[in-house]
Parts: sequence; C-alpha cells; structure tokens
Amino acid sequence: MSAQAQDKIELYNELTQIGPLKQLNKTFDLKKGEDLIVSVTPMRGKLRKLIIEIPESPFYYESKKITNIDRKKITVDKTGTYTFRFVNRSIFKKEVDIKVYKTRRTILRDTTVLDDIIFTAFQDTIKRYKDDTIPIPDIAEYEFTLTPSFRYGSVHDSVIREPLIDNTKYQYAAYWVGIGKSAKDAYDKLKASPPPSWSLSGVNEPILAYGLGLTKVLPTSSSAVAEEVMFKFMDPDAPIPRLTRRDKKAGYYAIIPISSASKYKELILSFRNFNTTSPVPVYVKIVKFKLDRAYYNQYIIRERVQEIFKETTIEVLAPEED
Repeated sequence: MSAQAQDKIELYNELTQIGPLKQLNKTFDLKKGEDLIVSVTPMRGKLRKLIIEIPESPFYYESKKITNIDRKKITVDKTGTYTFRFVNRSIFKKEVDIKVYKTRRTILRDTTVLDDIIFTAFQDTIKRYKDDTIPIPDIAEYEFTLTPSFRYGSVHDSVIREPLIDNTKYQYAAYWVGIGKSAKDAYDKLKASPPPSWSLSGVNEPILAYGLGLTKVLPTSSSAVAEEVMFKFMDPDAPIPRLTRRDKKAGYYAIIPISSASKYKELILSFRNFNTTSPVPVYVKIVKFKLDRAYYNQYIIRERVQEIFKETTIEVLAPEED
C-alpha cells in the first residue's frame, strides 16, 4: 500500500556565498526513518565537495566537483545530529543555492478497510384484502299505525321481523324509524333533493346514503306523540319480553355492525305505544349491505446493502515527536 501524502519540512533554503578556500557547515537533528532531500546548485563553476557526516560512525557521504545535485534523497538510518560541510577549494568565492528538506518517517499500521459493497434485492409477498361494500337493492319498508294502549296488559307489542342475508358472514345493516307523519315528510323531502355528493355516488335514498357513510344525520321525529312510543331491537334467540316505560328506546337511526349482523339470521324490532288516546303512524326502513372480501398479494421489493471489510497493513506517517 502507498503511504499517506508526506509532510515536507524545510531545514535550509538559501542562496548563500562560501568564501575562497572556505567551507559552510550546517547541522540538523534527524530521526531514523526520515528521508533527506538535498539540492545543491553552484551559480557559476563547481563546488569542490559536499560531505555529510553521520553521527557515531566513521563513514560519511561525500560528493565531489558538484555542478548540480537535484533533489538527492538520503534515508536516515540512525537518529542523531548530522553535519553538512559545503567545501570551496577555489581562490574565488562561490555563490551556491542550497535546499535541504526532510520528510516525516512512516510506520506500518494494521487497519480495516472497505473491500467491497454487495447490493442484493429480494421480494416479499404479503397477503392483503379489500372489502367492497355491496348494498342489497331492495330496501325493506314498513308502514303501520300503533293503536293506543287503553290497557297495557291486554295490548301486545308490534314486532317487525326482517331476515338478514343468508350465508354471508361479512354483512351489516342500517335502519331508520320515523314516528309521526312529520318525520316521514322530512325523509321524503331529503330524498327528493339529495346533496350533490350523493348523486356522484349514484345514491338518492337517505337510509342508503347513511349506510354507505355519505351522511351521518337523518331526519328524526320531533312530535309529542313520538315520546310515547317505545322501540328497541330484541335478541332473536331469546323470548321477546313486553316493553315497559323503563326500557331504553333505541335511536331513530343507527348502524347494526358486522359483529351483530353476522351473529343472527334476522332482525327483530319491537314497538309499543304508551299513549292511551292517540294512534301513532310508524315508518321503518332497513337496508342491508354485504362486504365482498377480495384477497390479493402485495409485492414489496426489499433492498440490502452489505459492506465487506478486510484487515490489511498500510503505511502511514509516524506521530510527530517533540
């Protein structure tokens, strides 16, 4: 592996004069492993010698009759003080351009490097379902009159039995009860002039729009006689009790959810008129919905990036020492 970009440190860089029959001495403290880069260029003629004395050694580097040394590289093998002697044996002074640099030493270091990147893709399959709401075209409609209860004990409840959809687990229903002619008139007025949002869905029947979630409000009964009428849904599997004034009246409209509509085969709605003098007209509408559950596969592409590392040895700059 190649070393990092090395730091070059300038030790000496001058255009200097060496007198006749003189020498210029320069000393530098160097460390083992560093590299010296030396350039010596006499401006005219030749320089007699360049001697580099190695500390604690009888050996030295010598170059004679120098006309140009262009970036001579010398590796420092021993830590110590190195002496450079630039010798002029001419009877004339010499002007010499001298440059001495050193580079920081390098060391080997174990490291982990990114060797490869692997991209993989795989497909997941997730089973999903979507419920398509299908209204049953026929709306169950009931219209009758509740007679006054002259004697509570002798008058039985009026009961509506509306069968649900056979062999359908996913179904629900919606109902509306109007007490008095004013409630029926309000319902018919809404049906004659439905909101634009209903028309976009091809719906004009208020109870159908309510069951599809296009509206949350339907006309209710506000007449005084409506307060005397009790009605509630009964459990088809239980005996039908006689309604009393203490029973809680069902709402004038509501949704019968899947949890209830899938449990029974029919809806049983019981009515009782507690008014002792006035008959009361009653209007009931029931609409049923089937949920067609369609299953489908959703495909998801997942991607994974895996980095592969390996251990290696690289050459790096040694830490600087004081």
